[in-house]
Amino acid sequence: METTDEVEIESVCSICASESDVVESAEGEVICDQCSVICERCESIYSSKDSMYDIEGRIWCDPCTMSYAYYCDEHDGYFTGYTYSANDSNRTFCETCFQDNVSYCEECDDYYYNGCDIDHEGEMDGRLIHDYSYRPDPIFYRLPDEETRLYFGIEIETEVRGQDYPQRTTAAEYASMLESEQLAYLKSDGSLECGFEIVTHPMSHAYMTRDENPLWRVLTTLKRDYEMMSWGTKTCGLHIHVSRNGFAGGSHQHRFLQLVYNNKEFYELLAGRSSSHWAKFDDVFDPETGRKSFKHKLDRNGSDRYSAVNTNNRNTLEMRIFRGSLNPRFVKSAVDLAHASVEYTRVMSVQEVRGDALSTPKFRQYIESKSDLYKSLNERIAIHIDDIQRIERSKHVPIGSFVSE
Repeated sequence: METTDEVEIESVCSICASESDVVESAEGEVICDQCSVICERCESIYSSKDSMYDIEGRIWCDPCTMSYAYYCDEHDGYFTGYTYSANDSNRTFCETCFQDNVSYCEECDDYYYNGCDIDHEGEMDGRLIHDYSYRPDPIFYRLPDEETRLYFGIEIETEVRGQDYPQRTTAAEYASMLESEQLAYLKSDGSLECGFEIVTHPMSHAYMTRDENPLWRVLTTLKRDYEMMSWGTKTCGLHIHVSRNGFAGGSHQHRFLQLVYNNKEFYELLAGRSSSHWAKFDDVFDPETGRKSFKHKLDRNGSDRYSAVNTNNRNTLEMRIFRGSLNPRFVKSAVDLAHASVEYTRVMSVQEVRGDALSTPKFRQYIESKSDLYKSLNERIAIHIDDIQRIERSKHVPIGSFVSE
């Protein structure tokens, strides 16, 4: 009721119509104690109809929540403190949900809600095992005071047992020491199932075959400790590149090819394999005339690159006849054979060529006369001397898996 001296207002709760203990809310409403809620952060009074939030067990008003709390998309609730996120998600996490649902990838140095799907093993392989097209500038190695233009670069293909890719990575990590020492590098090869090839920089015969060459230690360890294979596979080969600058000229290269192609069984026996696909001997025939022609073969792109000797490279002649091996003694014997083939044909008259100078017996006699220079090759010849003598008597000797490494 009103009086002339003062105005008396009877107030009732806007929610329940109670007249007892009414207060004014932060929103300007008249409410009773029973219909009021106090924000535990700002201590303001709100109506029970107003939006209030449970923030970690405490009741907060809408303004406080919007200004000082964050929403976790994982547990669908608000929280205080730091917010967290993951690389592969737009979700916001509280600390507890982040720890329970997000994983850390050491390789990426980042966090993932669904787990990292990046092939870091492949990335690691990519850093260790270069693409097939990788071609660094060559580094030429020779002994101090050695004068030579004849260099050899070898490619050794190797596979891991059981297509174990993690094991391949582990083996590549070890073998990559050759790259850190700038002696060789690792490359991928489409013919391999789960492996890599070791490609050396050019080295002289004396430099490469010395016992101190770290290459031999690496090959031995790959086979013994990392279970890598080469000889016992159907995919691995050993290729030796011979520098064209090491020849005395075109006629010398011609004689070199004649020696190799005229003594197919001898070379295949020492190489450990006969291959009609990867290292064929029938590519010396000119497809236009059908006649045997080494001149045709020496023309760049004049014959198949999958040949006993590939002549399509600008700077090298590539001997592809050898079976893959991680045995240093065998690899050294292969380098010996390449070197001996070049040096034996370096100085030779036309009359000698027309005679039997390029025959297996004559060539073997030359190799055996240089036992100190070709130690590994002479040891291999001694192992297979019976079969070699059969070849020299024009007897057929099958070349297959029986040939020892």
